[in-house]
Amino acid sequence: MKRWILALVMLGLSVVPALAETAVTTGMGYKKMLSELCALYKQESGKQLTEVYSGTIGQSLAQYKAGSGVSVFVSDRQTLEDSDVSFASFQPLGTAVLVLAWKKGLNVESPQDLQNPKIQSIGYPDKKGAIYGKAAERFLTQSGLRGPLKDKLRMFSTVPQVFSYLTTGELDAGFVNTAVVKAQGKSIGGSMDIQSGYDPIEMVAAVVKGAEKDPEVEAFLTFLQSDKARSVYAKHGLRP
Repeated sequence: MKRWILALVMLGLSVVPALAETAVTTGMGYKKMLSELCALYKQESGKQLTEVYSGTIGQSLAQYKAGSGVSVFVSDRQTLEDSDVSFASFQPLGTAVLVLAWKKGLNVESPQDLQNPKIQSIGYPDKKGAIYGKAAERFLTQSGLRGPLKDKLRMFSTVPQVFSYLTTGELDAGFVNTAVVKAQGKSIGGSMDIQSGYDPIEMVAAVVKGAEKDPEVEAFLTFLQSDKARSVYAKHGLRP
């Protein structure tokens, strides 16, 4: 039976259950992708993986240090390398780009249009713990837009949160990922890829030190190199 585990943080204390199965995690922006991969893996192997979701990848890393027992992280390589969690290996899955999206009723032709008075609110994910929050912060700084837009910027925890406010019209524009746009693009006005101005986003499956010889981990990594797995990456916006 699949076990969905959400990290519970109350009064500053992390409640982390012991895991009987090999556990994998990612940030909420790639939760659907990882869930599809785990479901396909079960179909192929008959084996169940435990999926652990804690919010941003930064929160997932914190939960690991609290004893979550996760063996494989799916995230961008730079964030994982910069963390104080030790990894034995990084298996490339593909590259990703930052996406600027906007609500219905607006027309945005370039990031410079964010300075238009008609755009009053711009959302982006957590700049410390979320992949696309870091990328957005870097892009805004590099492009010189952070200063002019400072009164419009609103920070949220995750990509799905930013996107949900775009669909309701509570945000005018926001920085998200390709995965959420591919899944729900009809509910917004439009989007554009931001190709530069931030560090490259290389998505990987990273194995924590000590788990690299686990047969289940090895089997999952092998599956992640299959054509079926690659089709899932493409569906969620990753590029070879």
